[in-house]
Amino acid sequence: MAKKAGKRMQQEASKDIHNDSTSQDVEDARASNSAVMSGAFIIGLLQVIVYGSTVFPTVPGGDSGELIAVAHVLGVAHPPGYPLFIMLTKAFNLIFPFGTLGYRASLLSCLFGSGAGTLLFLSVCDLTGSIPAAIVSVSLYSFARLQWLYNITGEVFALNNFLVALLVYQFIRFHRNPSLTSACLGALISGLCLSNQHTSVLYIVIAAPWILYHDRKNLVSPGALFLIGIFGLIGLSPYAFSVWSAVKNEAVLTWGDQSNIRGFFKHLLREEYGTFSLAKGGRETASFTLAMSTHANAVSKETFYLGWPLFALGTVLQLPSKQAETCKRVLLAMLVFYMVFFNWRANLDLGNPLLAGVHERFWMQPNMLVALLGGLGFWHVTRKLTKGAKKKDAQDSSSTNLFPLAIAVLLLSAQIAANYNERDESQNIHIRDFGRSLLAGLKNNSILLTYGDLPGNSVRYVHYCEDFRPDVKVIDLEMMTFEWYLKMLEKFYPGVTFPAKVKVYRHGSDFFDMRKFFDANIDKFNIYVYENLNPEDPSWHGHYEVWRHGIVRSIQRAGTRFDPHVWLKETYDWIPSFPIPDPIKYDERTWERVVHDGFVSAGVYLAMQFEEKAGAYLQSDRATAIECFKAAAKIYQKLFDDQVYDGHREDFWHKNYGLVMYNLAQHDVENRDKYGVVIKKHWKAYVESPAQDDQKEQIMQVVNSL
Repeated sequence: MAKKAGKRMQQEASKDIHNDSTSQDVEDARASNSAVMSGAFIIGLLQVIVYGSTVFPTVPGGDSGELIAVAHVLGVAHPPGYPLFIMLTKAFNLIFPFGTLGYRASLLSCLFGSGAGTLLFLSVCDLTGSIPAAIVSVSLYSFARLQWLYNITGEVFALNNFLVALLVYQFIRFHRNPSLTSACLGALISGLCLSNQHTSVLYIVIAAPWILYHDRKNLVSPGALFLIGIFGLIGLSPYAFSVWSAVKNEAVLTWGDQSNIRGFFKHLLREEYGTFSLAKGGRETASFTLAMSTHANAVSKETFYLGWPLFALGTVLQLPSKQAETCKRVLLAMLVFYMVFFNWRANLDLGNPLLAGVHERFWMQPNMLVALLGGLGFWHVTRKLTKGAKKKDAQDSSSTNLFPLAIAVLLLSAQIAANYNERDESQNIHIRDFGRSLLAGLKNNSILLTYGDLPGNSVRYVHYCEDFRPDVKVIDLEMMTFEWYLKMLEKFYPGVTFPAKVKVYRHGSDFFDMRKFFDANIDKFNIYVYENLNPEDPSWHGHYEVWRHGIVRSIQRAGTRFDPHVWLKETYDWIPSFPIPDPIKYDERTWERVVHDGFVSAGVYLAMQFEEKAGAYLQSDRATAIECFKAAAKIYQKLFDDQVYDGHREDFWHKNYGLVMYNLAQHDVENRDKYGVVIKKHWKAYVESPAQDDQKEQIMQVVNSL
């Protein structure tokens, strides 16, 4: 069979439409199978070493906290459930019992990411027989900023990259040697792809019909189609885990109710998000042209502006055999369909840097084909150059043959060197610290209401994976709008009351709003929230207040007297004192920047709360007002003394601190001189800062008067 396939390939290679090419040229250029396997091993090992040295030591941002925690308790993740990832992560955690659960999940992604790059290497070698071209593809893809990040992150994307790379490789192999066995294997891989992430369907809907048409004599028959379907269903079988978990109903982290057919398909089709959308809501913020151009620009920047030129060459110039050329055209169709359909349906606001960061995660799948076709473009260029050089120096072709390899290795090295420091997350514990900061200062047996991905997922990780503050009842405000979620909470949090005929957080007499929830639980639990309550639910206004408590907020009945001594004692130690993420390394697209902003602002907001309370008490209770100002001053003093804030302090902190001390000097005359020293120090620093402020001249006059 192998001899026949080889003979057929040689015959087709001889029909190369390039006038200056011959079948002998092509065969001479092809690397031996042993050389390809050796190269694949080296490339795979290099990726494992590089990725492994930069992998997260604990939970990363995004959905990682939820996914790792769900895997730990064998629950069901957010739609579509990602059952294959959940099962593989749980198995790996048991097989490899070293490090945190976040580290293990990220290390597993490292292995999948390395596998994806290795399969990309093999795919390019299969199409061109060129190891240098394959190295170039790996350089453009595996060590670019975006792919590198998610190949060291405990998330579903590295597994998706691996499965898609396996699908592409199998598709190429099918074109080389069509058979029912190969088609069945492709169906199995397709099912596994869909058991992890649904975006792979945008490749499958192009590849599958072509495969059936290409080998229709053997594949389009009842028996063959039945067998292909069986293998596809086997690939989809991990979804049985979701049903099993839902029926067992023992996992505290389970999204949806897959114990019935309607609930299963609702979850599978992502109806709660929108089946063909990234998030709930309309498309008024989406822009197809902006999404396409943003993606194109990112590819250029992450490939030294070589990606698209090489891609263009690989797309336009033809390959040495009809099979390879036809295969390339189908791969190009898959790429174009994905980019057009995804950017048409993606409905996140790219003007929001954080949402743009979420959006770009889905570029990795098409980036793989851009890199593959870019490798083909490199093969065409170097083939032309080396062929011309050989004609000039027929006596010494060894150096000519090494030229493409040298260029490829140089590009690979440049990519690694350019991105290593930025992608080194081996010391990044910021998301874990954030989750701990939300829970650490809460009173025993409290309720913590979370709103948003970062607080919810970071807390889930430390709460369930590290067993941190198991006494706290963590409730997601957004998920309280789902009836299945409230049923689950009633089972695991039996003391919490959801006061409604229909237990759903929603407007209407049959449901409950936040005021009703607070009324039913405030006497049983201390209730905290991060960061805000639902702005569309004002029911609690006038009945309850939110007081700053470290990084979270405490729910208090309206009219509760504010005692600055008691509140400072309760909250002072819970002002975040964790290492703060570097805002230069972590830009506004990252969750670490959100952590940075949360850590940096928490103490200032707490101080400002004491300032506001001081203003409220100034006329009616001067002594309490002075104590509030003193509490604010103590907090500012901590922010300026704590070295963790070095390099992160804002200029306006000097102004605020000076203003607090100025108020104290006005109302606590006995200590006016002491306050004046602090006022002068910080207001002078503020005036000399680059901050733009029309009040600087007035502030300087006060400083000079002191």
